[in-house]
Amino acid sequence: MAHISRLTLVAASALLLTACSGTPSASTPAATAPATPAAQSGTTGTAPTGSAAPVPGADVCEYLRGQIPTLEGIGSEVGAMANLTVNLYSWYEKQGAVPDGAQIDKQVQQECPDVAAQVYKLAGIKSFATL
Repeated sequence: MAHISRLTLVAASALLLTACSGTPSASTPAATAPATPAAQSGTTGTAPTGSAAPVPGADVCEYLRGQIPTLEGIGSEVGAMANLTVNLYSWYEKQGAVPDGAQIDKQVQQECPDVAAQVYKLAGIKSFATL
């Protein structure tokens, strides 16, 4: 239950920071719009949904690479982590499968460790399992 509360808090923070800063909305309108349904669903985003095939690592890396300017523009680790939590979950949900953080870590460490390191640093995390 504490994990759901933390996710809800992070999602609410992301929405608040996005609304206040204006920069993420301008640069990634499609990524921030679906944040509310994901946050309201009450799911943690840690279990795969359905029987959809996993997203290829190259696609995850491409998505994360595209998020780096937005995360940099937020200007705080907490805000970047909140934005990453909501938008990454929403992106995976659109792909049809939401893996757990350990699965994401494994993929990005194999496909694009440099991108993963940059995203970890911007969001102030050591692993996607933190989200």
